[in-house]
Amino acid sequence: MDDFLFLMKNGSCENFQSQLKRDFTAVIFLRHLGCGMSQLDMLKYRDAYHFLKDQGIEIMMVIQGAEAAVSERTAKMNIPFTVIADPEQSLYEHFDIPSSDSMRNLVYGVSEEKLLEFEYYGIECQRFEGNELQLQATIVVDRKGQVVLSHYSENISDVPSPSELYQMLQAVPVGS
Repeated sequence: MDDFLFLMKNGSCENFQSQLKRDFTAVIFLRHLGCGMSQLDMLKYRDAYHFLKDQGIEIMMVIQGAEAAVSERTAKMNIPFTVIADPEQSLYEHFDIPSSDSMRNLVYGVSEEKLLEFEYYGIECQRFEGNELQLQATIVVDRKGQVVLSHYSENISDVPSPSELYQMLQAVPVGS
């Protein structure tokens, strides 16, 4: 995976390769914080973060939105992992993460199970920010920065859950 620079919550600039301290680093590209599905995925990974970290899996997320807004919202959500604000979608473009060709295709086949979880987490969809048709992706790299798993979403609910990600990584040799 190519190296790139990003801003940390404290305002410092870091490069991606310097963050590869665990067996695996999952970079999960979500849509925007107004999207209920993106909020749900972020909260589910928040709740599973310590388990994943204990298993040698680091989580990073990329989301559309201005740095200040993303920092403020993720602090309120008690997100313990790095969330990279990408308001210009330069990382989405760099990693060829497509947008849906229509709103209909974006929501076609949405998981009813995930919709039911909205109530549990108290999620409300809000106004959209950025590219409303943006799809998501999950890219996992090893300590050397080699991509060991990638999943490009087909609709807004098609993001591997923390347990699905963990199970998929069980088949990948450490240090591959």
